[in-house]
Amino acid sequence: MNKVQNEMRMERAPLGKRFISSDNTYLLFGLIIFIVIVGLIAPNFATPFNFSILMEQFAVPGIMAIGMCMLMISGGIDLSVGQQLSFVSCVMALIVKDMDTAIPGVAIGVGVAIAGSFGMGLLISRTKMEPFIVSLGFMAIYKGLANITTNGAEYPIPGKMGFATDIRWATLPLMVYIMIAVVIVFFLIIRFTRFGRWLYAVGDNPEAAFLSGINVKNFKLSMYTINGALVALATVLMLSRNEVGNPNLGVDLEMRAIASAVVGGTALAGGKGNIIGTFLGTIWMGIISNALNIIGLSSFFQYVVTGCIIIGAVLMNQIRYKNE
Repeated sequence: MNKVQNEMRMERAPLGKRFISSDNTYLLFGLIIFIVIVGLIAPNFATPFNFSILMEQFAVPGIMAIGMCMLMISGGIDLSVGQQLSFVSCVMALIVKDMDTAIPGVAIGVGVAIAGSFGMGLLISRTKMEPFIVSLGFMAIYKGLANITTNGAEYPIPGKMGFATDIRWATLPLMVYIMIAVVIVFFLIIRFTRFGRWLYAVGDNPEAAFLSGINVKNFKLSMYTINGALVALATVLMLSRNEVGNPNLGVDLEMRAIASAVVGGTALAGGKGNIIGTFLGTIWMGIISNALNIIGLSSFFQYVVTGCIIIGAVLMNQIRYKNE
C-alpha cells in the first residue's frame, strides 16, 4: 500500500506545497509558455474575447474529465460518456421541445443518465467483466438509442434551456462557474474526506482495500453512478449552449475526457491522479485545439495531434511511475 499512501499524502498535503512539488507545476508553466508562443504567432489568440470563448468551451469537457479522472483513479474507465451525452440530450430535447418548461425533460434526462451509469457500474462491480469492454458495449447501445429516439434527426429547442449561457458575470457564462464549482467540490472531497482515501486505495489494490474493510463492489458502483450524474450535468450545459438535441452532440467527448485525465497525470492502471492536474489537462487540450484552429490547421489534423498527446502522456506517466 506504499504507493497509494504516497499518493494520498500528496493529495492531502497543504495546497501550496502539494502544487509546487507535483507535476501540476510543469503543466501550468508549460501551458503559460505555450500560450505565449501561440500568442506571438497568432495575435488573435491571446485576446480577452478568445479566452472567454475558450472558458465556455472548457465547461462540458472539464466536468466530464473530472468524472473520468475519478473513475480511472478507482481502476475503472468509461468509453461511453460521449454517446451517453448524445442520447440523454436527445431524450431531454424530445421532451422539452413541446413543453413550456424544461424541468420535466431535464429531470427525466438526469434520471436516464444516472440509471444508465448505475447499470454499467452494477455489471462491472458484480462481475469480472472488463470496464473497457462493458463501456464499449454501452457506447454502441447509447449510439443506437440516440438515433432510435430521434430517427437520426435533430430536435432544436431555441429559448428553452439557454440559462447557462444567458446568465453572465464578468463576461463569463454561468456554465463556466458551474465547471469551476465542480472542480473545487471534488478536489475538496478527495483531499479531505474518507471517500478520497478509499478512492486511491481501491484503485491501487482492490484486494488490500477489501481486507482493510472497504466494500469495493459498492464503492465502484458509486463511482459509476457519480460519473453518470456528472454526464447528466454536462448534458444540461451542452444543451443550454447548443440548444439542440443531436445524436452526434457528444462525439469524441470521451476521448477528450480521457486525454485530459491522462495529460493531468492520471494513470490508466488506477491508484494515481488528481483533480487539479485533470483540470489543467482539460485546459491544455482546449488551448491546443483552439490554437490549431486559429493557426489554420485542418480539423482532421487535430485528431492526429490529440492521439499523439494521449500516447505521449501515457508514456510519460509510465516513466514517472515506474520506480514508485
